[in-house]
Amino acid sequence: MQKKSSMKFENLMVPMAFVNGLFLGGYALRMARKYWEGGPQD
Repeated sequence: MQKKSSMKFENLMVPMAFVNGLFLGGYALRMARKYWEGGPQD
């Protein structure tokens, strides 16, 4: 029972970390592009 619960938790953490990484990466990309273009346009 305990092992099954831990597996569920790990399976949930993987996609969460993936989505979090995508979100952070996209935000950093947008900020870098804004900085390179020099304007406040998005």
